[in-house]
Amino acid sequence: MPKSQMNASKIEDAAAMLLPPTGVRGEARLVVADGSSGSAGSGWWADRLVRSLCAAPGRSFHSGDALAAVAADAALGWPSLRRDLVASAAMGPRAWLARVRTDKSPAATLLGLRLLPAPPSGDPGVVDEGKWEAVAVGDSSMFQVRSDLVVASEYCQKRVPPVIRASSDDPAQPPNFQQGLWRDRDVFYLMTDALARWWKRRADEGARPWQLLDDVCAVPEDFTAWVAAQRANRALQDDDITLLRAECGPW
Repeated sequence: MPKSQMNASKIEDAAAMLLPPTGVRGEARLVVADGSSGSAGSGWWADRLVRSLCAAPGRSFHSGDALAAVAADAALGWPSLRRDLVASAAMGPRAWLARVRTDKSPAATLLGLRLLPAPPSGDPGVVDEGKWEAVAVGDSSMFQVRSDLVVASEYCQKRVPPVIRASSDDPAQPPNFQQGLWRDRDVFYLMTDALARWWKRRADEGARPWQLLDDVCAVPEDFTAWVAAQRANRALQDDDITLLRAECGPW
């Protein structure tokens, strides 16, 4: 969902998924990104990053050099977009502001999850476990829930989180890598920062925020109404909201 009173086309979050065909054993990928509002083209940049990571070699989820190469490829379109943005605003009354916003390349946080299939055991008494890999730069977050408990998470609490920029002039921020195992019926939740802060507050109070999200995710209209209600009572920051929910099922 975009910010209140904002058109959905102006959202600066992005999300992408890559799923294996039905009935085929293969990996799945889920990626979210949150573009910084302080620079022009941040929504474009977030979208480029999630699409590029979904299509990148698997090593991008556990190698800093490989992730840097993904970002560099995604940034190839920025010089052209920057020229277009400057030209379109050159004759406007606030051309100086457009220049300031485009002088600094767009920035975004990024979180990607790679789910690898469990190898077939052939033994009905053995719990099949697949591997997962996660890469994160910034404060987009991930939570893995099993049997009503969070068993793994990626959550950044820095006041000024690291970001990935589209310009090679800016130093690359070191990504954070994690890996673990998933089982049948595990659920992964990937979200951008505003919803992650809501989750963390609720969890610290002893609540189970995943149960509520399960309910409101069942119907898209319910999620939209819930976000609006949470914003109205100030429980949720008025920011772009993105959530991906993935439940691991049997093969």
